[in-house]
Amino acid sequence: MNRLFIFDLGGVLIKNFHTLPEMAKIMGVSEKELNDDFELYARPLMEGYMSTNDYYDHLLTHYGYKVNGDFFKDTFHPVRNEVMIEIAGKLKAKGNKTAIGSNTFAPHWPIIDKLDIRKSFTNCYASHEIHLIKPDKEFWQYIMDKEGFTPENTTFVDDYIENIEGAAALGIETFHYTGDDEALLNF
Repeated sequence: MNRLFIFDLGGVLIKNFHTLPEMAKIMGVSEKELNDDFELYARPLMEGYMSTNDYYDHLLTHYGYKVNGDFFKDTFHPVRNEVMIEIAGKLKAKGNKTAIGSNTFAPHWPIIDKLDIRKSFTNCYASHEIHLIKPDKEFWQYIMDKEGFTPENTTFVDDYIENIEGAAALGIETFHYTGDDEALLNF
Protein backbone atom coordinates (compact mmCIF):
# COMPACT_ATOMS: atom_id res chain seq x y z
CA MET A 1 0.00 0.00 0.00
CA ASN A 2 1.22 3.48 -0.76
CA ARG A 3 1.87 6.00 1.97
CA LEU A 4 0.79 9.47 2.90
CA PHE A 5 3.72 11.86 3.27
CA ILE A 6 2.97 15.10 5.11
CA PHE A 7 5.59 17.82 4.69
CA ASP A 8 5.98 20.92 6.80
CA LEU A 9 6.28 24.10 4.75
CA GLY A 10 8.49 26.62 6.59
CA GLY A 11 11.95 25.24 7.24
CA VAL A 12 11.43 22.18 5.03
CA LEU A 13 9.85 23.15 1.69
CA ILE A 14 10.75 26.83 1.92
CA LYS A 15 13.61 28.69 3.49
CA ASN A 16 13.86 32.32 4.62
CA PHE A 17 10.32 32.29 5.99
CA HIS A 18 10.64 34.16 9.30
CA THR A 19 8.97 37.58 9.38
CA LEU A 20 9.45 38.74 12.98
CA PRO A 21 13.13 39.79 12.68
CA GLU A 22 12.32 42.24 9.86
CA MET A 23 9.14 43.38 11.58
CA ALA A 24 11.04 44.13 14.81
CA LYS A 25 13.70 46.07 12.93
CA ILE A 26 11.10 48.17 11.10
CA MET A 27 9.23 48.83 14.35
CA GLY A 28 12.40 49.69 16.24
CA VAL A 29 11.93 47.08 18.96
CA SER A 30 14.08 44.13 19.95
CA GLU A 31 13.44 40.88 18.16
CA LYS A 32 13.13 39.10 21.52
CA GLU A 33 10.51 41.56 22.76
CA LEU A 34 8.40 41.21 19.62
CA ASN A 35 8.82 37.44 19.58
CA ASP A 36 7.76 37.14 23.24
CA ASP A 37 4.71 39.34 22.57
CA PHE A 38 3.84 37.49 19.35
CA GLU A 39 3.78 34.14 21.18
CA LEU A 40 0.61 35.36 22.91
CA TYR A 41 -1.11 35.73 19.53
CA ALA A 42 0.54 33.05 17.37
CA ARG A 43 -1.95 30.29 18.08
CA PRO A 44 -5.16 32.25 17.31
CA LEU A 45 -3.49 33.71 14.19
CA MET A 46 -2.36 30.31 12.92
CA GLU A 47 -5.73 28.72 13.76
CA GLY A 48 -7.47 31.42 11.74
CA TYR A 49 -9.48 32.71 14.70
CA MET A 50 -7.67 36.05 14.85
CA SER A 51 -7.20 38.23 11.79
CA THR A 52 -3.90 39.82 10.96
CA ASN A 53 -5.68 43.20 11.14
CA ASP A 54 -6.59 42.44 14.76
CA TYR A 55 -2.93 41.73 15.44
CA TYR A 56 -1.94 44.97 13.69
CA ASP A 57 -4.41 46.80 15.97
CA HIS A 58 -2.58 45.23 18.90
CA LEU A 59 0.75 46.52 17.55
CA LEU A 60 -0.72 50.02 17.44
CA THR A 61 -2.13 49.79 20.97
CA HIS A 62 0.86 48.06 22.55
CA TYR A 63 3.77 49.56 20.62
CA GLY A 64 2.28 52.67 19.05
CA TYR A 65 3.24 51.29 15.64
CA LYS A 66 0.68 51.75 12.85
CA VAL A 67 0.99 49.08 10.19
CA ASN A 68 0.58 50.31 6.65
CA GLY A 69 -0.14 47.56 4.17
CA ASP A 70 0.12 43.93 5.23
CA PHE A 71 3.10 43.52 7.56
CA PHE A 72 3.14 39.71 7.45
CA LYS A 73 3.04 39.75 3.67
CA ASP A 74 5.53 42.61 3.23
CA THR A 75 8.15 40.95 5.46
CA PHE A 76 7.73 37.44 4.02
CA HIS A 77 10.47 36.54 1.52
CA PRO A 78 10.45 32.73 1.15
CA VAL A 79 12.71 30.76 -1.15
CA ARG A 80 11.91 27.30 -2.51
CA ASN A 81 13.89 24.39 -1.11
CA GLU A 82 14.38 22.59 -4.41
CA VAL A 83 15.74 19.39 -2.87
CA MET A 84 12.73 18.77 -0.65
CA ILE A 85 10.23 19.79 -3.31
CA GLU A 86 11.87 17.33 -5.70
CA ILE A 87 11.74 14.56 -3.07
CA ALA A 88 8.01 15.21 -2.58
CA GLY A 89 7.45 15.17 -6.34
CA LYS A 90 9.21 11.82 -6.69
CA LEU A 91 7.19 10.31 -3.84
CA LYS A 92 3.98 11.53 -5.49
CA ALA A 93 5.08 10.18 -8.90
CA LYS A 94 5.49 6.73 -7.28
CA GLY A 95 1.80 6.77 -6.34
CA ASN A 96 2.06 8.05 -2.79
CA LYS A 97 -0.12 10.85 -1.48
CA THR A 98 1.82 13.96 -0.55
CA ALA A 99 0.44 16.81 1.51
CA ILE A 100 1.68 20.10 2.86
CA GLY A 101 0.79 20.43 6.55
CA SER A 102 1.67 23.90 7.75
CA ASN A 103 1.15 26.24 10.69
CA THR A 104 0.72 29.53 8.87
CA PHE A 105 -1.56 32.48 8.16
CA ALA A 106 -3.50 33.73 5.16
CA PRO A 107 -1.23 36.62 4.02
CA HIS A 108 1.57 34.18 3.22
CA TRP A 109 -0.33 32.04 0.70
CA PRO A 110 -0.40 34.39 -2.30
CA ILE A 111 3.39 34.59 -2.00
CA ILE A 112 3.78 30.84 -1.48
CA ASP A 113 1.58 30.16 -4.50
CA LYS A 114 3.91 32.27 -6.66
CA LEU A 115 6.66 29.76 -5.74
CA ASP A 116 4.68 27.05 -7.58
CA ILE A 117 5.11 24.40 -4.89
CA ARG A 118 1.64 22.86 -4.77
CA LYS A 119 2.03 20.83 -7.99
CA SER A 120 4.30 18.39 -6.12
CA PHE A 121 1.53 17.71 -3.62
CA THR A 122 -1.82 15.98 -3.62
CA ASN A 123 -3.28 18.46 -1.12
CA CYS A 124 -2.39 21.37 1.12
CA TYR A 125 -3.55 21.79 4.71
CA ALA A 126 -2.92 25.26 6.10
CA SER A 127 -3.65 25.68 9.80
CA HIS A 128 -5.57 28.91 9.36
CA GLU A 129 -7.97 27.12 6.98
CA ILE A 130 -8.49 23.90 8.96
CA HIS A 131 -8.41 25.69 12.36
CA LEU A 132 -5.93 23.18 13.78
CA ILE A 133 -2.21 23.52 14.48
CA LYS A 134 0.80 21.35 15.14
CA PRO A 135 1.77 19.83 17.55
CA ASP A 136 -1.86 19.09 18.47
CA LYS A 137 -2.76 15.51 17.51
CA GLU A 138 -5.97 16.69 15.89
CA PHE A 139 -3.90 18.38 13.16
CA TRP A 140 -2.52 15.09 11.80
CA GLN A 141 -5.72 13.17 12.48
CA TYR A 142 -7.66 15.67 10.35
CA ILE A 143 -5.23 15.25 7.44
CA MET A 144 -5.16 11.46 7.70
CA ASP A 145 -8.96 11.32 7.84
CA LYS A 146 -9.26 13.54 4.75
CA GLU A 147 -6.67 11.49 2.85
CA GLY A 148 -7.90 8.07 4.03
CA PHE A 149 -4.74 6.93 5.81
CA THR A 150 -3.86 5.58 9.25
CA PRO A 151 -0.81 6.53 11.33
CA GLU A 152 0.86 3.26 10.31
CA ASN A 153 0.78 4.36 6.66
CA THR A 154 1.77 7.99 7.21
CA THR A 155 5.13 9.74 7.33
CA PHE A 156 5.55 13.28 8.64
CA VAL A 157 8.55 15.52 7.85
CA ASP A 158 9.24 18.63 9.95
CA ASP A 159 12.16 20.66 11.26
CA TYR A 160 10.69 21.34 14.75
CA ILE A 161 11.20 18.54 17.24
CA GLU A 162 7.98 19.32 19.15
CA ASN A 163 6.00 18.71 15.96
CA ILE A 164 7.89 15.47 15.33
CA GLU A 165 7.13 14.33 18.87
CA GLY A 166 3.43 15.22 18.47
CA ALA A 167 3.11 13.15 15.30
CA ALA A 168 5.13 10.25 16.73
CA ALA A 169 2.80 10.11 19.75
CA LEU A 170 0.02 9.13 17.30
CA GLY A 171 2.13 6.34 15.82
CA ILE A 172 3.05 8.28 12.70
CA GLU A 173 6.47 7.56 11.21
CA THR A 174 8.49 10.78 11.43
CA PHE A 175 11.53 12.29 9.83
CA HIS A 176 13.19 15.16 11.67
CA TYR A 177 14.49 17.36 8.87
CA THR A 178 17.89 18.80 9.71
CA GLY A 179 19.17 19.36 6.19
CA ASP A 180 18.95 18.32 2.59
CA ASP A 181 21.88 15.88 2.67
CA GLU A 182 20.29 13.71 5.34
CA ALA A 183 16.92 13.87 3.58
CA LEU A 184 18.47 12.68 0.31
CA LEU A 185 19.90 9.66 2.14
CA ASN A 186 16.53 8.74 3.65
CA PHE A 187 14.02 9.26 0.84
